[in-house]
Amino acid sequence: MQIGIIVNPRKDNVSTLITKIDRFAGRIVKKAKFYICTYNSTYTANSFENLIVESEKNLLKKSDLIITLGGDGTLLRTVTKMHQASNKKIMGVNLGGLGFLADTPAESVTSHIENFINSNYFLDERTLIECTPENGINSNKKKIIALNDVVIDKAGFSRVIQIDIKIDGKSLNSYIADGLIISTPTGSTGYSLSAGGPIVSPHSKVILLNPICPHSLTNRPMVIPDESEIQVRVWTENDSFSLLSDGDTQGKFPSGTSLILRKSAETVGFVKVKSQDFFKTLNKKMRWGEDFRNKKRWTYQKNNNADN
Repeated sequence: MQIGIIVNPRKDNVSTLITKIDRFAGRIVKKAKFYICTYNSTYTANSFENLIVESEKNLLKKSDLIITLGGDGTLLRTVTKMHQASNKKIMGVNLGGLGFLADTPAESVTSHIENFINSNYFLDERTLIECTPENGINSNKKKIIALNDVVIDKAGFSRVIQIDIKIDGKSLNSYIADGLIISTPTGSTGYSLSAGGPIVSPHSKVILLNPICPHSLTNRPMVIPDESEIQVRVWTENDSFSLLSDGDTQGKFPSGTSLILRKSAETVGFVKVKSQDFFKTLNKKMRWGEDFRNKKRWTYQKNNNADN
């Protein structure tokens, strides 16, 4: 078995965690081979006892499991590159702030790796979304892949843009807004949430369309089946608009550019242990459903009525 580690070197305490994994790899050397990509030139082939320094491209190609040490951003950027190799399994270790997607605690990383090696885990499959620009800088129709969302943005221009949308060839709306978020269920707790979108269970078979600051009293987020094809055309008084996937800019495109978006045929699998689940993470990380009222009074009334 081969395990690859992608490191965000800017995170606090990452060196300590790498040392811990290096020692752990030495104890299970007969069960797994470990590769590491640190994006840091200070680490060389002689920096570790049991971790093999490898390029990102080769690491993604040969590893059975990808582990990211960083935060949600590190995980998202890795997922975008993983699909270019093949469908992979990924485990996100949180060294960042929120750690909603990268929800493996740093102190549990070695035990979670051991669970994976011993097949004591489950695979949480997540949908990806793909976007194909029909003209503009990506005129070769290169697909853009995202786990969370694809965002159309007015690119710092002070005026709103017009976004015409068709669903399976049928006209839906013409948004006058700062932009549009096209989100997967996984991305519903990201940028879309900040823009007033709904929280969607990650295994729901839907895609979210969420306008950013629409100039209208009636525009609301739209939820559509994930088998739909979304045709978008963007108009702006400026020279161009921006297209982003999972927070990374994919470039600027001229007014009139057409985009085709749909669910990708590929998925990504998050390696989880039994104690990890979406709703528990939602409660813990987002404080979802937190209520400071004393609910014992209702329990007391029920018990009191039963006694009578």
